[in-house]
Amino acid sequence: MSELLFFILGLVIGGLCATTLMCCLQINRINELEREIVRKETHEENSEEVKCEVVE
Repeated sequence: MSELLFFILGLVIGGLCATTLMCCLQINRINELEREIVRKETHEENSEEVKCEVVE
């Protein structure tokens, strides 16, 4: 009976640790994507692009 209890406890604790780790990694990934979006927005505001149309 104690082996079953230790097995279930191990699954619960391992699941909680794994979920916490995956959440932390996902938060880090989201921060990198937001940083990339801000970098692109500031680059578009600072750059002067000339758009030309081809007229035939």
